[in-house]
Amino acid sequence: MSIPKVRSTFHATFGHEANGGPISGVKRLFAILAAATALATPVVAQADTLGAQIERRYFFVQVNDRCHLLTGPATTALKAGYVQARNAALRAGADMNTLAPVLDNARSAAAAVACDAPQVTSALAEAQDALRTYQVQMRQDLPGNRARWTATRSDQDTAEWRLVQYQNSADADFAFGLYGSLTQNSLSVNAHFADGAHPYAARLLVRNPDVWSTGVIHAAAYQPTRQRPLGFGDFATTGFPAYGETDISTLMKPAVKVNFAGFALGGHYVGAQTPVDAQRFDFPKTAILAMARLDPREDIVIEFDCDDGPRYARFEVGDFIPGMAFVSLPSPYTHGNAG
Repeated sequence: MSIPKVRSTFHATFGHEANGGPISGVKRLFAILAAATALATPVVAQADTLGAQIERRYFFVQVNDRCHLLTGPATTALKAGYVQARNAALRAGADMNTLAPVLDNARSAAAAVACDAPQVTSALAEAQDALRTYQVQMRQDLPGNRARWTATRSDQDTAEWRLVQYQNSADADFAFGLYGSLTQNSLSVNAHFADGAHPYAARLLVRNPDVWSTGVIHAAAYQPTRQRPLGFGDFATTGFPAYGETDISTLMKPAVKVNFAGFALGGHYVGAQTPVDAQRFDFPKTAILAMARLDPREDIVIEFDCDDGPRYARFEVGDFIPGMAFVSLPSPYTHGNAG
């Protein structure tokens, strides 16, 4: 399914009267604006709705970039809301060529509107206020087409997964994302191989859009392979070698709440959730900038160098960037960080 080109309402609603005043019809647009809280609200997967959301959110991103009406945290949330809507559109079957006219419309309208237009300042003030409600959320699930990112903001000083995607199979268990406290964390992967393999090095592989403009969308199940996945040759990718390796004992699957007998809330038996021996590799955070340029439907790959040859694990890009934005927002429970 592709998103139809959305007829821009911005030139009508944000156009100017002959005397230079903004047209009051813009209130109709603001009545359905999600603004900063959009990041916390599931994106509705209808083509026309997504097109309208993308246009509105990108419009306000552009206005705020020019007029600087929001604080830093609110700006982060607003931009992440746009990226999340754009990613949903791509997962629904659109491409950036389809979205280009929508973004052009929003960009042109944002360049024409006055920074002090009452409707603009009112809507962005509401977005700033809405950030306070959004910041108190401690957890966010960000499902993709084939995998899920989970973001956590609780216990801000505790070292734990702040943004994580698990990949579990009979052959191996992986956890990849941001690990640490809210203010100090690393881009890391934990790996446990069922056959006892102990990698001595790891490398994160990310498609280089300057060399290969379109990523490969894999339909295969997420499990480790001995062959490098299609589209990840050395020429087409940027590699980020791990700079650290640590042997650890840790849980390698999403934790499930169970009662004293080991049963989950749904009634199925989970049993004991015990740590296993695993390895942690840390990657340079410059890799995040490379991931930000990718299609949310494609994968990044981690290459593990083992004594019997390399092994490869894939992770869906998905909403990694919106999740990282959620994690990076200052905590409302820290003095001086009310947002």
